Parts: sequence; C-alpha cells; structure tokens
Amino acid sequence: MQRPYGDTAANPQRTVPDWAAIRSQFPTTGKLAFLNSGMKALLPKSVAEAMQEWIEDVYESGGEKAFSMAEIEKTRAAVAATFGAPADCISLIKNTAEGIGIIAQGFPWRAGDNVVISDIEHETNTFPWRYLKSRGIETRFAKPDGQGRVTLECYRPLVDRHTRVLALAWVAYGNGYRADLGAVGAFCRERGIKLIVDGIQAVGVLATPISELGIDALVAGGHKAQFSLTGAGFMYTAPDLRRMIMPPQVAKFSFRSNDRFQPELELAEDGHRFEYGNPNFLGCFVQRRSAEFIRRIGLDHIEARVRALTTRLIEGALSRQIRVRTPIAWEERAGLVSFEFRTASEPIVARLKKKRISTSCVGA
Repeated sequence: MQRPYGDTAANPQRTVPDWAAIRSQFPTTGKLAFLNSGMKALLPKSVAEAMQEWIEDVYESGGEKAFSMAEIEKTRAAVAATFGAPADCISLIKNTAEGIGIIAQGFPWRAGDNVVISDIEHETNTFPWRYLKSRGIETRFAKPDGQGRVTLECYRPLVDRHTRVLALAWVAYGNGYRADLGAVGAFCRERGIKLIVDGIQAVGVLATPISELGIDALVAGGHKAQFSLTGAGFMYTAPDLRRMIMPPQVAKFSFRSNDRFQPELELAEDGHRFEYGNPNFLGCFVQRRSAEFIRRIGLDHIEARVRALTTRLIEGALSRQIRVRTPIAWEERAGLVSFEFRTASEPIVARLKKKRISTSCVGA
C-alpha cells in the first residue's frame, strides 16, 4: 500500500507534506524551471510506472488486467474520490472538448433559446456553443470588467427567459481569473439555467469538492494538474442534467444493458450514458494512478502550496513594476499567473527558454 507523502511516522495526520520528496517524483524539475503547467503539466514517475505495469500485463497475460473493464471502474472510483463527486456522476471521456460537445449537442434546445458565455473563454468552450446557430440557438458573450474579471454582474444583463445554459471556465486560461461559482450557480438555479463549467485549469489545484460547487456539469481533460495523459479526462454531470442530455452518439456502454436484442433501449442513468465503445485503457490506467497520487498528497495541501508559490511570484513581479493581469485576491485566482509587458511577449518567452525556464504566452 502506498503511503502519503511526508513524515508519516512523526506526523500521522500528514499536516506537512514533504515537498522535496514530491518534487523528486517529477524528473523534469531537475532539468528546467517549469512554469507552464497551464499549457501541459509535468508528469510524475508514477505515470511511467503505470504505463510500464500496463504494457507488462499485455506481454505477460495478453492484457487480462490491462483491458479489463473492472479496472476502468476502479479509475472512475479513484477520480470520484479524489475530486469529490459520486462515482455514478463521473463519465470517463477523452477531454474537455468532447464533454462540452456532448452537452451542447445533446441538450434539449428549443428554437430561440440562447446560451451565455464570455469573451475570455477558451475556444474549447466557445466553438461548441456557436456551432448551434444552425439550430436556432444564439450564443451571447459577456464582456470582462476593467480588471479582466467576468463576474455575475457581467452575465446578468445578457440573461433572459430564453437563456437555457451559462457556460464558463472555473479558472480562465488567459488571465487566470477564478469565477465565483457559488454566486453564478445560485443565480442560475433561481432561473432554471444550467451551469456548465470548463474545469481543466482548476481540477487538481483547487480543493473544493465538485459536488459542493453548486453546478450542473464540469468537464476536464486530464493532461494538466490531473497529471494524466491527453485523451483521458472526465465529465461530472448532476443527475437532473444527465437525464436531459441525449447522447449525440451511443454504443453498448451507453445503455442499462449490453444485450443488443433487448426489446426497448434504455440509456444508462449514470455516467456510463456518455461512454461508448472500448475506452482509452492505457489512459484510464494512468488516470487512476495519477488521481491516487494527488489524493495521497491531499488537494488541501496542493491548493495551499499553489497559493503560497503564486503569491510569491505576484509579489516579486509587482516589486519590479511588472503589470500583473491576474487578480490579486486568492479567491479570484488559482494556479495561473499572467503578466503584461510593454513589448511583445514571444521574445520574452524565447529568452526565458534559453535560460531553461518554461513559460508561454496567450492572446486572451
């Protein structure tokens, strides 16, 4: 059995994680200063170990464990336990785009309906909604305020009786703004609007359990702070929304029964509803180990560590008169910190790369 990180003998409550030991699990940190997890996260050694275990099972037993659906269910349980949601609310899907596409295409729209998003959304949370125009669905864009935040007051004027969905990023990929899901969620519930969340920049960083966010759906690819692989993400759907969504495509795992001669087809009531043929067996194998890795550290510890490190970075930038685009208050940010320079960002990123410091620049 794997033990939590830290001095567990002297500290059985795991109140002080051994960050040096955890850092040693990421070999890339010995080669460069990686400040680019908003793009792609580094992978711990447990990923390589899981991949090796998976392929060895293929070699030794023909994949008895590697291609087992029972192992997929263990991944579902691990993801649910780590990120705070009932296992039956979790669908194991490829990535954020797939999950948002499933919801956008499967939602019971009526001509004249609208969906509200914002100008600071990633294209993954933009194109699937705009694509509904041919079905008579309008996409409305909220503008950020003077501080780059899209608060409830920015959304409010765009919402009317035809608004069925409000979709936003928990943490915006561009300036790192963290949405107040509590306030927006309460607003949506009062009006019967479904709140759909792009969670990829927050899952694995923020400790609030998904089931306590007051949202209807959250979708997150696995290749960022989940420390998983591309093509191995998940989608959380609350039961009432899940029953509303008609999957745009189906296969045997989408139904209550795998009997292809069943008299009447009945869609699964749980997260299997949005799963189709053979899953990403290798990706799910890694996804489970990565979720267990995060859980051993503790999301509360991870959030506190991220807060401390990003605060240090922001304070250092401000002391050097560098403009910080990310909100300063912790409640309005998470793991992303964005700066604005008087000159083009690309040459700065290139110079940092030569010093083995990995960063990136974005246009939003």
